[in-house]
Amino acid sequence: MNGKSKKIPVNYSVKNIIYSILEDNPKARKYSDAKKKKLYNNCLNYLNKCPELKKILSIAHIRKYPVKGVNFFARIGVIPPELVIVDERIKNMCTLPYWTLYNDKKGNIYRGFGKCPGHGWLPGCPPNSPSVEKVQKIFDQSDFFIVLQTKLLSERGDTMWKFTVLHRLAHEIEKVLGKKSVTGKFGSGPCTACKSQNCIYNKPCKSPELKTISLESMGICVDRLCTDLALLTGQNAWKITWLKHFGLPQQTPKKWKYVEAISVKIPKVPKVEKDRMQNSGVRSKTGCCP
Repeated sequence: MNGKSKKIPVNYSVKNIIYSILEDNPKARKYSDAKKKKLYNNCLNYLNKCPELKKILSIAHIRKYPVKGVNFFARIGVIPPELVIVDERIKNMCTLPYWTLYNDKKGNIYRGFGKCPGHGWLPGCPPNSPSVEKVQKIFDQSDFFIVLQTKLLSERGDTMWKFTVLHRLAHEIEKVLGKKSVTGKFGSGPCTACKSQNCIYNKPCKSPELKTISLESMGICVDRLCTDLALLTGQNAWKITWLKHFGLPQQTPKKWKYVEAISVKIPKVPKVEKDRMQNSGVRSKTGCCP
């Protein structure tokens, strides 16, 4: 580590495991804070040139959606895809054993110690989720990563509202930037984007167009994502705290945040067409002419 020794964490908390992964990931060490802010300012400069897009990427706009639960969203931010860390070891954390409570068909409550129950079962969970190579390719082809975060909540039941809002925003983005400008949609936790929930019963998905895989199961480091957003926006509320004993009576803290995201590619306007539009005062179909 550049000839300097650092104290290595001695316990195995989630936070320290993530810290160790980031220390061992070349991309996570690549950018200084100053470089991160420069990349971030480039994103903001583009948004300032595209008022239609800037308008919909606001909490005030999103809260106008006729979706029950939409007011749970507290903040929205944009981050350069270069700063998003994708690592196989983040996916591997889904196999870390922890205590869970579950009910049997008779209503009896049991507890178990093992990997996440969705691992190897749900179609959006490892090892069924996309490879980190495929996910990294999405970011390599994208220009923005739009991140949504909720308030502190204790909602564990019907969370379909998260996915409804995410897909509605993605649709609006494509209305502004054009079809195929949205390169990816990323959820939080098990996919509950449709009412049928066939996947929970190990049946084929009835709404594959709505299927939304979580950030972590794609190997994306949400901890670094939120820490960087706190740095770039100056809003420490972006930072997250990892829960202990999730779902058990001893759980601390009692509330948590959900994080979802959309990756976006800016459609390129051919230079000849761009010059023509600028000279004639005509706007591009996307309303933006960077």
